[in-house]
Amino acid sequence: MDRRPRAAVALLVAMVLTAAAPAAIQAADATPPDVTVAAVTPLDTNLLQNGGLEAVPTGGSIPGWTVEGDVHLERFGDRDWPYPAYGQKWGGGKRYLACGRSSGLVSQTVDFSGWGDRTFRLKAHLQADFGGRIGQSIRVTLRATGPGIDRVDRTLKPLIITNHYKRAVAHVLIPPGTDHLVATVELVGTGDAVSCRMVADTIKLIVFRP
Repeated sequence: MDRRPRAAVALLVAMVLTAAAPAAIQAADATPPDVTVAAVTPLDTNLLQNGGLEAVPTGGSIPGWTVEGDVHLERFGDRDWPYPAYGQKWGGGKRYLACGRSSGLVSQTVDFSGWGDRTFRLKAHLQADFGGRIGQSIRVTLRATGPGIDRVDRTLKPLIITNHYKRAVAHVLIPPGTDHLVATVELVGTGDAVSCRMVADTIKLIVFRP
């Protein structure tokens, strides 16, 4: 009895099943179109939009930032100080934040997600390079918020040497349940309403495992 037709049929069935298997596996692994995968906030990278203040300002606004008070962007070389070399030495690029006749601030709120079930600590670190006239100050504020959460660190750092760059830092441990981080940088004059001669540059908000 010739068994070749039966063998040919069995081989054909096996080939069809093998070809269909990858498609079936792919369909099982694929995310259904109506399911949204939550974004995970990346670690060890600057979370701020336009943290280097390099985006071209439009209509007096600063891209990525909410502005309050008398602050604006200037370019290195617009005034006698800060010197253009500071932009190169400190990685400041072409622009920096400056204040006018009175104090002012910029703030930015960043979504924080994907780390609610962790078993380790996470820390957020806000820093800004600054300089200006002796006796004036910078205030950096970092806040972690969420349902029932309000953890904040605030640093006021006066300038002790005129026309010299320093760094101001604020940091918080991020509690589980945090859904936003709020970064604020304020240039603080002497209060005499004559002029605020402070600048800030290269603002970074980084989350990391301490």
